[in-house]
Amino acid sequence: MKSDEFSYQSSQAKGAKLRIVVDGNIEGSFYGFDGGRIFKFTNGQIWEQAEYKYHYHYAYRPAAQIIEDQGNNYLQVNGMNDRIKVKKVR
Repeated sequence: MKSDEFSYQSSQAKGAKLRIVVDGNIEGSFYGFDGGRIFKFTNGQIWEQAEYKYHYHYAYRPAAQIIEDQGNNYLQVNGMNDRIKVKKVR
């Protein structure tokens, strides 16, 4: 298995291979998920929340990953059990 792939065990797709698209830190303060939030990574990439989900969680420069799963991209922030569907802005 490549270093940018890992197995994800879930009730939806046991053993599905996911690909880490971005592994880094979100720039500045992070306030969780809310409709249409923008997430800027320290590498300059910008991602926008693409589905509505509200989950408050404060962190400063949290480690985060963009994970590709079955053609969709998701933001997973360390310290949160939830992930959110996102789309790349730039």
